[in-house]
Amino acid sequence: MTIRKPVVINVSLAVVIIGAIIGTYFLIFPSSSSGSTGTQLTTTVQQGVVSNTITASGTVAPVSEATASFGVSGTIATVNVSLGQTVAAGQVLGTLQTASFQQAVNNDTTLLAQARTQLVNAKAALAATEATPASPNTTAAQTLSSLNSAKQQVATAQDQVTTASQTLAKDQSNLGATTLTAPAAGLVIGLTGVVGQSAGSGSSSSSSAGTGSTSSASSASTSSSAFATIADVSAMTVSASIAEADIASVTVGQKAVVTFPAVPGETADATVTAIAPTATTSNSVVTYATTITLASIPTGLRLGQTASVAITTKSSAADALYVPTAAITTANGVSTVKVVGANGKTTVTTVTLGIVGTVGTEIKTGLKAGQTVSLGVVTPTTTGTGTGTGRTGFGGGAGFGTRPGGTGGTGGFAPRNNG
Repeated sequence: MTIRKPVVINVSLAVVIIGAIIGTYFLIFPSSSSGSTGTQLTTTVQQGVVSNTITASGTVAPVSEATASFGVSGTIATVNVSLGQTVAAGQVLGTLQTASFQQAVNNDTTLLAQARTQLVNAKAALAATEATPASPNTTAAQTLSSLNSAKQQVATAQDQVTTASQTLAKDQSNLGATTLTAPAAGLVIGLTGVVGQSAGSGSSSSSSAGTGSTSSASSASTSSSAFATIADVSAMTVSASIAEADIASVTVGQKAVVTFPAVPGETADATVTAIAPTATTSNSVVTYATTITLASIPTGLRLGQTASVAITTKSSAADALYVPTAAITTANGVSTVKVVGANGKTTVTTVTLGIVGTVGTEIKTGLKAGQTVSLGVVTPTTTGTGTGTGRTGFGGGAGFGTRPGGTGGTGGFAPRNNG
């Protein structure tokens, strides 16, 4: 039988390739009989702070806000500040038209003067009555009646003076309330006042010249919104929502670190300063509003920007010992670590655990700084898939053969695959 030349070439080439594959396989993956049991991973016992943190996101807010509203209703005459302006406490924010308020004060002044004159006259009449001797033609009862009448006129005049004085004081206060001042120093972050617009009476978050009662001379058209909102930006906070699963470990006074996506590279130390006593539920997610106050304000930080907060809920001493959590095995309440000796042998050592932190777990007893501990053993494994075809085929690759054949093995080789 004559063997065709192409067949001879293909078979020879297959033998060469198979030999190369077999040699390479045993070079890379020696058999288990060679005594190789894998590579032991180790680390050393470290010393430092072990801490546990929880994370949350929120928005930057001022440490406090104050709203300022006119204490009386009227028409806005001037707006003395602009949005984004920094103001001092007591600085004039705006004024109302004062004509009607001034007229009320003028009228009250006149009425008070008249009441005082009447009081003076009533007191003079009483004195005259008391000084006039009894007439032979009047009885004692008549004399007493005249005296009582004079005294009543004095009392009535005195009441009129008191009422007129109170009315004048009230309208003077209302006149003063037409000038609205800043209740606190800060940044104007809200401003609704427009010249010619009606402004309603209201209250400010802190005392200012803009508070008072509504005068009868005030306009009937009012607006319920605050004239201005002032933020105290001498300090800033982050209002974050903490999940109910984490809030139990958060307390006022805990330290935090805050980062700002809009201000790359800037971080700020912070402290938890307030936790809402009740939860907020949104889309079936329960959270608690938590205020974190920044120790310093990074350059370029703006109100309303997003902030990421990492709150330290637990922290060890500065010289605590710790190892990676993966080095610890716990069974039946007992934790152990495999200590690797100088000869490479491991000794199972019982340890007492402390804080489970982000960098590892604190070891209170059982280990010393610098000791080598085992993280486990890594054994080389190989897997592969391939197909082989033809009488002379092999797995682990595309395979080849002189005739259509079967499928090669997984991760192995097939010197002779009969398909």
